[in-house]
Amino acid sequence: MKKYLLFTLLIMLFSGIFSLANAQETEQQTVVVSHWLNAGPVEVKMPAFYEKNNMMGKPFSQADLLKFQQKPVADVKAGAEFLFSEDKKVIWENQDENSLTSDSPLALNWQAFYIQANRYVPVKIEVNTAQDFELFVNGELKLSNYNSDGKEESKGVSVKLEPGKYLVLIKSLFQKKDGKKWQVSAKVSYDKKFTDQAINLSTSDEQFLDITHILQGKMLTNTQISDDGKLVLLNFSETFPPDGKTINWFEVKQVSDNKTVFSSLHSDRSQAEWVPNSHKISYVAKDGVSEALMCYNLDTHQEKILMDKLEDFAGYQWDHFGKYLVFSVEEKYEKNTTGVFMVRGMEDRWPWYRTRTQLFMLKMSDFSVTPLTYGYLTNSLEDISPDDQRILISQSFPDYTKRPYTKQVMMEMNLNTMKVDTLWYASFGGDAVYSPDGKQLLVTGSPSMFNGAGNVLKKGVIPNDFDLQAYLFNLNDHKVTPLTKDFNPALLESYWNPFDKQIYFLVSDRSYQDIWKLNPETKQFQKLDTHVDVINQMSFAAKSAEMSYSGTSISTPATGWVYNLSSGKDSEVSNPEKSFFKNIEFGKTENWNFVDKQGWTIEGRVYYPPNYDPNKKYPLIVYYYGGTVPTTRDFGGRYPLNLFAAMGYMVYTLQPSGATGFGQKFSALHVNGWGKENAQDIIEGTKKFLKAHPNADADNVGCIGASYGGYMTLWLQTQTNIFKTAVDHAGISFIGSYWGQGYWGYSYSSVASANSFPWNNKKLYVDQSPLFNADKVNTPILLLHGTADTNVPTGESIQFYTALKILGKTADLVEIKGQNHHILDYKERILWQKTIFAWFAKYLKNQPEWWNAMYPPKDL
Repeated sequence: MKKYLLFTLLIMLFSGIFSLANAQETEQQTVVVSHWLNAGPVEVKMPAFYEKNNMMGKPFSQADLLKFQQKPVADVKAGAEFLFSEDKKVIWENQDENSLTSDSPLALNWQAFYIQANRYVPVKIEVNTAQDFELFVNGELKLSNYNSDGKEESKGVSVKLEPGKYLVLIKSLFQKKDGKKWQVSAKVSYDKKFTDQAINLSTSDEQFLDITHILQGKMLTNTQISDDGKLVLLNFSETFPPDGKTINWFEVKQVSDNKTVFSSLHSDRSQAEWVPNSHKISYVAKDGVSEALMCYNLDTHQEKILMDKLEDFAGYQWDHFGKYLVFSVEEKYEKNTTGVFMVRGMEDRWPWYRTRTQLFMLKMSDFSVTPLTYGYLTNSLEDISPDDQRILISQSFPDYTKRPYTKQVMMEMNLNTMKVDTLWYASFGGDAVYSPDGKQLLVTGSPSMFNGAGNVLKKGVIPNDFDLQAYLFNLNDHKVTPLTKDFNPALLESYWNPFDKQIYFLVSDRSYQDIWKLNPETKQFQKLDTHVDVINQMSFAAKSAEMSYSGTSISTPATGWVYNLSSGKDSEVSNPEKSFFKNIEFGKTENWNFVDKQGWTIEGRVYYPPNYDPNKKYPLIVYYYGGTVPTTRDFGGRYPLNLFAAMGYMVYTLQPSGATGFGQKFSALHVNGWGKENAQDIIEGTKKFLKAHPNADADNVGCIGASYGGYMTLWLQTQTNIFKTAVDHAGISFIGSYWGQGYWGYSYSSVASANSFPWNNKKLYVDQSPLFNADKVNTPILLLHGTADTNVPTGESIQFYTALKILGKTADLVEIKGQNHHILDYKERILWQKTIFAWFAKYLKNQPEWWNAMYPPKDL
C-alpha cells in the first residue's frame, strides 16, 4: 500500500511538473505578420547545362536558384525599386495577403517586414509554407528549407534581439510542378515575461539611432579651400563591418556648381594639400614599391613626382608662392635589445619619446633638398613668413624645476643665411604664425604665457592654463599685447587672413564651437553666422573672400560648407551621410540651465527619446565631463547622447564649474578643484532637473563619465545617493597614483593640481580621491577600462574595484583587452557600448536579461 501511494505521488508530482512545464512553454506572446512589403514574383530560369555535374560532381538544382543572390537587398520600403529591366520594374509594395500567383514554372518572391525590439528579447520567428525558402534577419541567413517537395510545414528559428530595428526578409521559390498554392505566412513569438510591448511589427523603415549609424557611413573629416576660392578639397573616411576596416580618401569639388572634379577613392593617396596659387594638389602616394610626394594638376590632368623614395616622412607645408616646401623627417633612436632600460626622465616612458623630427626644404626649381635643422631635439615648423624668406621653429624639452615642467624655445630662421634668432625661452609656450605684413606674430598659449600677460584673475588665483588666449608679439621690440583675456570663449585654432587682414579664431564657446573674427585695429570681435553647432576645422583662401569649414550639430552628422567673408553667406558643399540617415528619427533636444549655490549659471541640455510621451515616466541618464572642457553639442563621439535617448532614456548633460569657454573666472575653478564645486553642481543640477521634469523617474537615475569624468563618477558616489547606478570608464580613483603613473599624469596635474603635490597637499591627494572614500559608496558601479591605457592606468579601476569588493559593495569590472584610453577597435567598441547599455537596462529598467546574456553568472 505504501509503495502504491509513493508511486501515485510520484506520478502526480511528475505530472504536475510536466503540466507546469507545458504551461510555461505556452506562456508566449505571438504576433502574426499581417502586413508585408512584397517584391515579385519574378520569373527565373535554369542556367544552360544545369543537368551536368560541376567539378565537385554536383548538378544545379532548382533550389540553387533560391540560394543564388540576384542582388543585395537594401532600401526596403513601399515604392522603392528593387529589380528592373527595359520592360519591367519590380518595386516594393505593401501587401496584406499571404497568397501569391505566378504563371511561370519557376519564380522567386521577396517578402519583408520590420521588427522593432524595444528591449533585449529572445524571439522565435516561424515560417509556414509549402515552398523552398530562405529567411534573413538584417541580411544574415538564419533559416532555410531547400527540400520542401511541396509539403506545407512550419519551420522556426530563435533569435536574440537587442534593442533596435531589424529587417526580416523571406525569399521563396515557387515550383509550379508541386501544384500547391504559393502561400507564405509568418509569426513572431516571445516569452510573456518580457511584457506585451517588447516588440512591434511594421512595414516602415523609419528607425531610431543605432550604433551602426554612429560607426559606419561616409564621414567628412576635413575641408580645404583653394587660394582662389573656386575649388574645395574634402577628406572622407568610411568604416566597414565586420572588422572595422577603414578607408580614407579625398575629393575635389567646384564651389560654383558642387561638381566633383577629382577623387582619390580606390587609390592610396594621403596628406593632400593645395599647392599655393594654383589648381594643383600634392599628396603622398605609392610609386612602385616605395612612397613618393606627388603633384596633380587639375587643369591639365597631369601628375608628376616631386620627391620619391620617402623614408620616415612625417609631414610638409608649402610656402606662399609654390616655390618650395618644408618637410619633416623622423629620426628613431637606436632600439634597446638588452631588456634592461634606463628611464631618463618622465617622458622617456613614452614609447615614441626618443623619436625626433628634423626639417628639410624641397625646392621646386630643381627638386633639390636642403637640410634646415639638426640636433638631439625635435625642431617643429610653426609657420613660413609672407615673403617666404623666414620660418618659425620651436623646440620643447623637460624642465622639472617649475610648472608646467617643460620649456619652449621659439626661434626665427633666415632661409638665406641660415641664421637663427631666439624670440623667447619660456616655461609656458604656445603656437605662433606671422601677420600678413610679417612684422608681428599671432601667438596662442595659456593665460600664464608671457609672465601672465593674458591672466585677468586677481592676484593669487591660478588660471586654468588649458583656457588658451591670443597675443600679438612684435618682432622688432618683442612687445606683447594680449588680445582675448576679456573674451570668454576658449581658443582652439587661429588664422590671420592675408586677404582681408582680419584674425579668425575657432573657439569653444560654452556648448558650441564657433568662428569669431577679430579686427586687429579696433580690437572688436564678431561671431560668424554658420550652419553647424560644433565646427571642427576651418580653411581660408589666400586670394579671395572664401572660407571653408566642417562640423556637426546636435542631431546632424558632419557637413561641409563654403562661407563668403564679404557677404556673410555660406553654401553646403558636402553632406555625405544625408541618405544614410534619411530614415533615422531623432527625439527633441532643448537647453536647460540653472543657477548654482555660488551664483554661476550652469548650462545644460536634455535629450528626449524619439517616441517621447509627456504622460510617461522615463529613466534618466546624467552625463558630464567635469574636467576642463565642455560637453559640446557635437554629433556622435564616444558617448553619443542621441543614442542613449534612442534606447528609451531621457539624458541630461551639463557643464559644471571649471569648464573652458565660459571665461577665465569660471575655468579657474577647475584648478585644485577635484570634485569640490563641480561635483556639487552635478548633484544640485540633477535634483533641480528632476524637480523641473516630473516625467524623469527620480527612482531610476544613472550617471556616466570617462577619464576625469570617470573620476567624477566615482567621486559622486561618495557624496550622494541620488543615483541608482553609475558607469565609469577609465576614471581616476587615486589622484596620487594617476599623478605618478599616467603618461601625462604629472603634466595634466601641473594645471589641474597646480603647485599641489602628494607631500604638500595631502588633503587634495587623499581626501579628494574616491579610493579613500570607498566606504561611503552605496551605488552599484560598473568600471570599464582598456588594459593598455597609458593615460589613466588600468590600475585606477582595479584598485577601486578591489576596495568595493572588500567592502561588500555591488561592482563589476570589465576590461577591454589591448585598448588604450579610447576604445577604438571596431568590434571592441561595439561590445563596450553594448555593455554600457545592458548595465543601464539592468538597473534603470529592471531588465537584467541583456546583461546576463553578455555576462552570464559563473562559479569560479
